[in-house]
Amino acid sequence: MKSIRVVIGLILLTAASLGFQGCATTFRAANSGVTTLRNFQLGNLTPRTTFSMADIIRFYVNVTWDDVTQEPGWQDVTWNWYKDGKLVGHRENDMAYFKGAPNTRFATQPAAGLGTGHFKVECLINGKQIATAEFDIK
Repeated sequence: MKSIRVVIGLILLTAASLGFQGCATTFRAANSGVTTLRNFQLGNLTPRTTFSMADIIRFYVNVTWDDVTQEPGWQDVTWNWYKDGKLVGHRENDMAYFKGAPNTRFATQPAAGLGTGHFKVECLINGKQIATAEFDIK
């Protein structure tokens, strides 16, 4: 009977530790930027500030955290796209798994879907903003 309680206790402790995994982790962007999807696929991460209506825009963020020897595990990632201060795009990646820093995350948006104007995009992890970028579509 005592061994059953020990096993149940170990299971509960393991479940609790998995549930709290990464709770105290502070995330930050090692670097970030907006570029075209094609440039990103070719490894050219030089940020751009102007896009054409034909472009597919990729906002990338290389995420790191306090203790890179630890896996922070599952986190909520949110991407918000703004045009002249008004929210025009929103994407959530609930329960994204983070392992190995820096960890690259990205969101993609066709310029034609946004229209012309001035834009800002932000990346939030667990509700905290870690990166932003501004650009124009002409």
